[in-house]
Amino acid sequence: MIGTSLGLGILGLRVGGPAIPPPLPDPVVPVLPMAAAARWHPGFSQVATQSGRVVSASDLQGLAQVAASGAGLGPQALTDGQGRKFWRFAGGQFLDVAAGLVCGSRNMSVFMVARVPRHPASYNRYLSMGSQAQGTQVNTLGGPLETRVVSQSAGHVQAFGKLAYTASAGAEWLVPGAQKQVIGMTSGAGGQRLFLNERHVDVAAAYAATGIAGAEIGRYSWSPGAAVTWGVFDLYEMIVYTTALSNADAQAVTEALMGTHGIVPVTSQLVLEGDSITQGTGDVTEALSCAAVLTEPGTTHVPAGWRVINKGMSGNKVSDLMTRRDAANGWATQRLPGQNVVAFEIGRNDWAANITAPQHYANVVSYLNKATTGVLQLGWTVHLQDVSMSLRRILSATPAHTGSSTRRRPAIPLTTRVTARIPTCWARASASPAATRRNTGSRRGCSAGLAVSLTIKTSFKDLALHGAGDMSLDSEDLILEPV
Repeated sequence: MIGTSLGLGILGLRVGGPAIPPPLPDPVVPVLPMAAAARWHPGFSQVATQSGRVVSASDLQGLAQVAASGAGLGPQALTDGQGRKFWRFAGGQFLDVAAGLVCGSRNMSVFMVARVPRHPASYNRYLSMGSQAQGTQVNTLGGPLETRVVSQSAGHVQAFGKLAYTASAGAEWLVPGAQKQVIGMTSGAGGQRLFLNERHVDVAAAYAATGIAGAEIGRYSWSPGAAVTWGVFDLYEMIVYTTALSNADAQAVTEALMGTHGIVPVTSQLVLEGDSITQGTGDVTEALSCAAVLTEPGTTHVPAGWRVINKGMSGNKVSDLMTRRDAANGWATQRLPGQNVVAFEIGRNDWAANITAPQHYANVVSYLNKATTGVLQLGWTVHLQDVSMSLRRILSATPAHTGSSTRRRPAIPLTTRVTARIPTCWARASASPAATRRNTGSRRGCSAGLAVSLTIKTSFKDLALHGAGDMSLDSEDLILEPV
């Protein structure tokens, strides 16, 4: 990989920062401004589990309990760092809502408190009307509460197929992240209002469907698809009204949930871009990916008021990042009034395609700094934290190691000036024999007195590499620290 990623310390987003003392869970069920028809709360519903997964849970309003439709199909029942319980839906779980809940698509409201550690490639299903188990599923052109990515868009809230970005303005607020947030909707005959925290947009009316009994949490009951394509989110609470709340009442519910769950308005954002390393694959599930870790409740890695979005995707190259950057309604167009920061790592798959170091370097620079379409030109800030693998590829010969004693001469002489335009804060990287000795693993050593330095300045200054000697570096040899 090319280790090109955000220097979180520079922004005060301290990776590995101390955890704040976890507060005790709420001793009583938080009161809502308006009584709901149905309400499921991992902390207060009566929850039955098996092997750590939800089997059933009561409705706090006594109307419609939820239940797993088979062994292993229920979400995980977990507790976060603040002592609050939640249910983890990881793409292959859902809960069936009993038939006591009867809704109409143009006369209902739904709100939930959730984290979205990473958005699936297309739909993220939170709640749908009708139930396959009960035979009541209906094609409503989408569920009442979900988010959706269309042609590499950012992943906006939608209700019954009406996306937030179809509104005249304000869609940039309606993109969920890995942090805890309120996501909601209210639907009436005249249209729908979509919420994310205290922000909202108005979209067209839903497809008309009435008298639908039951529901499913975590998938679209009409056409569920394969289990791996279901919802990906951590659910702290879900509330359903069988009426279209007024704008004022819906706003009151949203703000009450924000207060109960300690959620503050979002003004800044951090977008994490890259390949499988950023996405999290294999044992590193979405819930354990970098975005999820940074926003874990009870930690101070990211300040309050920041949205953190993970757009990394396995197998991606720089060209894929450019496609997402340039997409209509993509993340790069969804700027907030505070800080807009992108951190990315990329290159493993580019190198696998036998790209040369100069080509890859030029591609990365074009991604960041290109007239009208570069990340920087679009108003984003880029901070460089670790460029060690870039330097290793540039300063090392192309052939792979054939043995522990093999030495490689630089493919680009260290006396050659290599320049590119990558604006960021002042930073310094250095390698020395001491740094080499301090690290573990295979090393090729550094010549006595070798000094390799990387200096980066703000305002589109040149990036310059200088050095001398016969060497090759591994990623740990270079240490980047803010000045």
